[in-house]
Amino acid sequence: MDCWRISALAACLLIASVSPSLANLVTDPGFESCTTFGQSPLPGWSATATFAFCDMNPHTGSWNASLDTPIGLSVTLSQSIPTTPGDSYDFSFWLSGDLPPSPNAFTASFGTDQVLNLVNPASFPYTFENFTAAASGTTTTIAFTGSTNGAGGWNVDDVSVTAVAAVPEPASLALLVTGLLSLAAIRRRRSAN
Repeated sequence: MDCWRISALAACLLIASVSPSLANLVTDPGFESCTTFGQSPLPGWSATATFAFCDMNPHTGSWNASLDTPIGLSVTLSQSIPTTPGDSYDFSFWLSGDLPPSPNAFTASFGTDQVLNLVNPASFPYTFENFTAAASGTTTTIAFTGSTNGAGGWNVDDVSVTAVAAVPEPASLALLVTGLLSLAAIRRRRSAN
């Protein structure tokens, strides 16, 4: 194996080591563990009432979560996930509203941070919602709270929470690559002698 192949291999390994995969921390993010329409509670999730249930109006896959409530009530669908205090996380989901005339409302929260607050919107198709928030503890609860005037409801699907990857400092990365290239050059000289 010549010097350049060793250097290329070392560079690929370096890039792979500084670009960690970002795993989704949410259990059953697409609600695909549902088995029947109207199933409540949703597998892997907690709800404050049976008005959060498995529905067949997904963004992707076969299932979604639906939050439909009688007049004057709200329901919260939540899940606690492991987090590292002080680290930032990307929190995203797809949301649609098949909404009656007001009143209706929807909030999404990452721990104590309310990242979305909708009040009396008109009906809308699935829309991608994406936020960055910091964790304050070793577990963080993500929550969706919806209310309607008794007809229609909110649909949530494809929920994701991933750690925001730390970007390596360019100077450190350049120094490491230079060191690897120097080692490869020294090895080449030794093998030539």
